[in-house]
Amino acid sequence: MTNSSIHCITFTNKGYLDYTHNLLESIKVNNTQTQLEVVAIDDESYEYFNNIHDKVSYFETSYVEKRDEILKQNEDGFGNLMMTKFEVIYKALQEHENVLYVDGDIVIKRNFNQYLEQSIIRKDIVFQNDKRPSKPNEIKVCAGFMLIKSNKKTLRFFNPENVPFKKVIKYVAHDQTHINKSRNKFKHSILPLDSFPNGPHFYAKSEHLNPFMIHFNFLIGNTKKDRMREFDEWYLT
Repeated sequence: MTNSSIHCITFTNKGYLDYTHNLLESIKVNNTQTQLEVVAIDDESYEYFNNIHDKVSYFETSYVEKRDEILKQNEDGFGNLMMTKFEVIYKALQEHENVLYVDGDIVIKRNFNQYLEQSIIRKDIVFQNDKRPSKPNEIKVCAGFMLIKSNKKTLRFFNPENVPFKKVIKYVAHDQTHINKSRNKFKHSILPLDSFPNGPHFYAKSEHLNPFMIHFNFLIGNTKKDRMREFDEWYLT
């Protein structure tokens, strides 16, 4: 992906060190050539990744006071952490043509560069599908893996000054709820689940898939790590 038009980013703190490191190791072990920038929002995570990775930056966020813990969805502070995601993405969109945001609980299995570059043509955003087996007719997109073209619409949307902060922190799924409510404002497409599976899809069909990536979502806290080990997708020793 050296000559890619896609700039890949993730953001992390002390509480998410292991997952972010595992994401980086998946890139290395699977030789996907993904050039991923790690955006650290606390001193410890910045120092940690600066010693093992060549694309690390420090981001001073105005939304998060406690930056060094794993926050679970609906815990106090989680909505603020998701507002930091908007800050990080907005900054990247100001600097790059196309920005791929990647959550830390993802592993990358194959080089998806060419596929995604074709997918973003004539689109503003390309989303991972976040459909649940229990609700097969409900269309949900995932805010944890999305390719965003930098243009007036996306810059306006991801600008934290335009994000309804008080609503986002009260939503059950915070940023994801806001993005799902707003997605039809954009020319968008949704990636196929077999190639870009979310957690429930992968857990049910893993033996039949050859995915570009796997998102271990719909799990809380360190249960993610257990499930990654179960599927041999925990790369740290």
